[in-house]
Amino acid sequence: MRAASVAAVAAVALTAGMTTTPASAESSAGSVGSAGSASPALGTTTDTGGAQHWITLITGDRIAVDDAGEPTAVERPAGREDIPIQVDRVDGHTYAVPVDAAELVSSGRVDQRLFDLTTLSEPGYLAQQQDGIQLIVTYQGARPAARTELRGAGDTELRDSFSALDADAVTAPPADAAAVWDALTSAPESAAPYRTAAAGIDTVWLDDLRQADLDQSVPQIGAPTAWAAGYDGSGTTIAVLDSGVDQTHPDLAGQEIAEKNFSTSVDSKDRFGHGTHVASIAAGTGAQSGGKYTGVAPGAKILDGKVLNDYGSGATSGIIAGMEWAVAQGADVVNLSLGSVDTLIPVSC
Repeated sequence: MRAASVAAVAAVALTAGMTTTPASAESSAGSVGSAGSASPALGTTTDTGGAQHWITLITGDRIAVDDAGEPTAVERPAGREDIPIQVDRVDGHTYAVPVDAAELVSSGRVDQRLFDLTTLSEPGYLAQQQDGIQLIVTYQGARPAARTELRGAGDTELRDSFSALDADAVTAPPADAAAVWDALTSAPESAAPYRTAAAGIDTVWLDDLRQADLDQSVPQIGAPTAWAAGYDGSGTTIAVLDSGVDQTHPDLAGQEIAEKNFSTSVDSKDRFGHGTHVASIAAGTGAQSGGKYTGVAPGAKILDGKVLNDYGSGATSGIIAGMEWAVAQGADVVNLSLGSVDTLIPVSC
């Protein structure tokens, strides 16, 4: 991550609005000060600089973004009015990182995607933020006070807890983001502007969205040769963590032995279709096609963990919860035909 001095950032700071260096530069940096007027509610359209929606950062700062994904204005919570926000454009992504968060982002302690206006402007994340800022927070050491303080910050909701990771999945209402930031970090002890992680806090991640993703199939991996040698998966349990599994499909009749819903959908039914597709590739009997479309391991049994909703997306926390469930159920194999682009793009801090 490229270093940028606070003096250089402050030199281009304004007392109101937001500026950046010329947009023609693929990687550019600028800074913003505090907005002079209150902004409308999150998600509403405003004529403030052509803004289409507002994004609340984990620090509590709110950024107005236009229909091109560019920041146009900022609203600061009480106590943060004088903290500059540095704007960077890197590889097509626009980041708005408050100076006090820069060191935590640079060191990887705080996920830079929590300040990625391009990612957070995507429809799925805008919808997610209507409920609040969704985080996965990991802890270090025997520090129960860190958990208590985070969970007690405003109306923060504990959605799940992962013992294997020593982590919590939480939702912070936008109005309480600044309080959550204070619970996650400690104020500087010197003249330096950078905050540090609070005692007991290890990392803070965006609970990002994943999508169904599957490419090639059975013959290419030599499954027929394995069957001929007597290996058809008998005695094996495969957990399919996906959009659900349709047990009524002829190829999957009698294959499923347990199911659980970890998504935002009301039940475990597969209305998206991807999970059923994956389960049939893994352990379909080929009954409907007379054996033509037999799965890789037709002798195996299926654990159905629905971690993607009826539209094929789901939060990372739900996927982790599904993995823990699958292990507890005795899964020999856990299949996740899903994912997202997890790139760590360096930004100037």
